[in-house]
Amino acid sequence: MTEAEALELYAMYISNAMTAFTIYISFTFAYLVTAFYVGFKLTSFQVIVAGGIYVISAGSITMSLIGNLQASESILNATTTVIDELALHRNGLWVSTMSLILTLGIIVSLYFMWSVRNPKPD
Repeated sequence: MTEAEALELYAMYISNAMTAFTIYISFTFAYLVTAFYVGFKLTSFQVIVAGGIYVISAGSITMSLIGNLQASESILNATTTVIDELALHRNGLWVSTMSLILTLGIIVSLYFMWSVRNPKPD
């Protein structure tokens, strides 16, 4: 693979990862807004369905984002050209960091719904 092809593939995978992150943020924001405004009115079944749909949606987008980051790293590791200068992307930092951030985001969002439905008495 030429250097130009490697750079193009790398850019495509990073672009796909950024798109996945945007979709993740949209799902998470929608879930948090729903929890904040109507979470206390929802039945247990509705909360379980909304939470399940959120976890499946955000989880699948998380896996997509991680897959694209791993693919971009594999492109970097397969070439020895100008791409070698992209040290920030070469060491696995993005995969582990984004995995942690997105997983924590899902857990915190579910806790937020729980806290809205089970407020502490004053």
